[in-house]
Amino acid sequence: MRMKTSFLRRNDRILFQGDSITDAGRDRENPFNLGNGYVAILKGLIHGFYPELNAIILNRGNGGDRTTELLQRWDADCLALKPDVLSIKIGVNDVWRLAGEWNGQKHVPLKEFAANLDTLVTQARGKGIERIVLISPTTITPEADTPMNNMLGEYAEAVKQLAQRFNAVYVDARTPLLNARANDPKTSWTPDGCHPSISGHTLVAVAWLKAVGLM
Repeated sequence: MRMKTSFLRRNDRILFQGDSITDAGRDRENPFNLGNGYVAILKGLIHGFYPELNAIILNRGNGGDRTTELLQRWDADCLALKPDVLSIKIGVNDVWRLAGEWNGQKHVPLKEFAANLDTLVTQARGKGIERIVLISPTTITPEADTPMNNMLGEYAEAVKQLAQRFNAVYVDARTPLLNARANDPKTSWTPDGCHPSISGHTLVAVAWLKAVGLM
């Protein structure tokens, strides 16, 4: 496949960060294990179609995380790894905790969520990580028109605005999933309403490739 204009460069170290959707069951004992979600799909596509990039891909997604937990582990799990490209997908749990606390975690209001994500990006830029990708949170409930799912749309908009302010790449992963669920309800895109199936993860991976100019 012929490579289009892309902000990726040869030998880039690409770090993916986020919650369980990024985690996707990765093996914590193996620092190069990518799990079984969109990150692994991206590795296959990038290495398969663009081997000349010789990309090094890392996954440090952690199931259950909100922006709050990302801040707590940012030094060790991001800054210390010195990635050339940083991709962040976060926000589902910040909203989901509104349905009830989990392991002491509470809902993160929109303003606080935006401030937390701002801090994460600012700290990364302060360490010389110039190329940043921000992926929208996707879905929470099986139905599109629910209070929490609609609220998550507001968080996605905050991610988009932050990407514009920081001149980062914005990946709209939410819209393709919502459209797929509406247009092809027989396919299991998000079995529990939140976590994508392999088909859903593929949509996220394709949206990422398009946003960075590889498709």
